[in-house]
Amino acid sequence: MRYHSPTVQLLLVVVTLLLSTSVRRLVYNFLLQVAPVNENLSYDGYLSTGIIACCCGFLGIFLVNLTGIRFIFVCYAVTNVLCAASVVSYYVQGPSAFQVTAMLINSIGYDIGRVATLVVVLAYPGEKWKARALAAYLLVEYFSITMGDVIAMVNPGSTHERYHLSIAYLCLALLAPIPALAIAPSDQVVRDNGVYLVTPKTTLLTELRQTAKMFTNKYMLLLVPYMFSYPFLFGSAEVDFPNITAIVLYDAGKLFIVFMSQMLDVRWTGRRTRGLVGLALLTVFFAASISSTAALRLIKYDVSGIDLSWPRDKIAKYVMAEVFKEQYVLLMTSYFLAGAASSFIELYGYWVMGTLTNDLKSSGRFVGTYHSTMAIGGLIGYQLTNRTEHGAYTSNIPMYIAISLTCCSLVCMYFIVRRITETNDWTLGRMNYRGSGNQLEPERSSETIVVITDVKYEHTTDSTHSRATTR
Repeated sequence: MRYHSPTVQLLLVVVTLLLSTSVRRLVYNFLLQVAPVNENLSYDGYLSTGIIACCCGFLGIFLVNLTGIRFIFVCYAVTNVLCAASVVSYYVQGPSAFQVTAMLINSIGYDIGRVATLVVVLAYPGEKWKARALAAYLLVEYFSITMGDVIAMVNPGSTHERYHLSIAYLCLALLAPIPALAIAPSDQVVRDNGVYLVTPKTTLLTELRQTAKMFTNKYMLLLVPYMFSYPFLFGSAEVDFPNITAIVLYDAGKLFIVFMSQMLDVRWTGRRTRGLVGLALLTVFFAASISSTAALRLIKYDVSGIDLSWPRDKIAKYVMAEVFKEQYVLLMTSYFLAGAASSFIELYGYWVMGTLTNDLKSSGRFVGTYHSTMAIGGLIGYQLTNRTEHGAYTSNIPMYIAISLTCCSLVCMYFIVRRITETNDWTLGRMNYRGSGNQLEPERSSETIVVITDVKYEHTTDSTHSRATTR
């Protein structure tokens, strides 16, 4: 394989993430003896880190588009080294300001790194691999969290064992910057047919203008409710994970994104039809998930045994053991369906954005906005529920609002999917259909549109070379 091929570059990204994100997710809770909490990647329940996630999506747009992919991954690998070093220092000298600062920096690095990762996963694979590449990335991310939670819950370990494991974690983290430095600049990535990725040069002023301009686009306005609503619903439903069974069932539901990705990629029909069928399946899983959750919450329970002074994890365990014991099967089913629905919605949203453009800069703007809007929705939903009496066990009003918003967002998504073409650009898509009554193959039409967009960019930015560009 060529060094500058998309496949090699994706492999370098994968190795970087395995040595940073995956390792940290596997050992972090175990090393610090942190109990698994209500953790969903679409939002952060803690107010401080949740606000950071909200800001970092938009910040990621400018950093990815102005500094490049390699710079982002190198910086994230370095922040992960700081995180690992802070864990080692925790065992040497106890809690310190360095540990708090390192965790904060790593949280910023993770959010910006996730924006860069999803941009690469959307832009680098060919058309028939986009959904499957997304599914593979999301599954690795989900299940590294799951395994880390299981390890933390079933094996308390000794201080001596955790200290030596923290040293091993630091050693692995120190390796992550090496593959990150080997990542090639995006404008040097070339597909097998000789077509470069579309990565036009940009400036800060251009990025500010183009990002603001996105919110005047009707398709972006239709995407915003979709980005916001389901994390808001998940946060307002406040799904806690008090035992291993709940965690495993939740992530087992996420396995269904493998089926979803196969359906979106395999060329059994046109891309628009696949998108509509995918939206129908997503709606079914959402309806099943919210129906089981609502059924549990609408049942009247005796919560007189709950002491408001208890910590949240103790309240969740009490509810699991005493309040929901007669509906245990329904409860476990709701975890499974919640996992399936949340993964479907995230995968499908990114896949639709991947049908909009092959331009790396435009992908960055979509992904960054998606990341921040999801974080805002989840954080608001979580805070609304968290600040009501007994949390999720008495107030259902936020959930009703969230269900209505999510239903509206699916309708909005329908109007977007109806306009999907076999190219990755609605504005230029018509050019491929002139004089042809048949739809082009997705892979071929995508390459055509890359060439057209690249020529258009060079022609408008460098008039002195316009003849050579269009020749």
